[in-house]
Amino acid sequence: MATPAYYPISVRIGDTETVTVTLQESNGTPVDITGRTYAAQIRATADAAATIATFTCAITNAAAGQFACTLSATTTGALSIGTGVWDLQETSGGGTVKTTILAGPVRIDYDVTR
Repeated sequence: MATPAYYPISVRIGDTETVTVTLQESNGTPVDITGRTYAAQIRATADAAATIATFTCAITNAAAGQFACTLSATTTGALSIGTGVWDLQETSGGGTVKTTILAGPVRIDYDVTR
């Protein structure tokens, strides 16, 4: 069982926030992610039942191992200042293999320019 990479993020209320990921082998070769899907959520704590926000994830270049997970300005506009946790999960193997690849704390702050 692999440990997800530690990846803290900051979110500004009212901003579009995107986490861009490129998956590579240890030698730098891109991982072809064709057929895989990605999902990411923010919760107050890892064991919280309620989701604070859900990212929209899309593969941008499967052969190069690239995808992006985005929170829209509308989604972040509904958030409250505070902290939480997030993770990003990959589903492969026809939906049978789920692996959390990134995880960490989230800091949610006000945006200064409104």
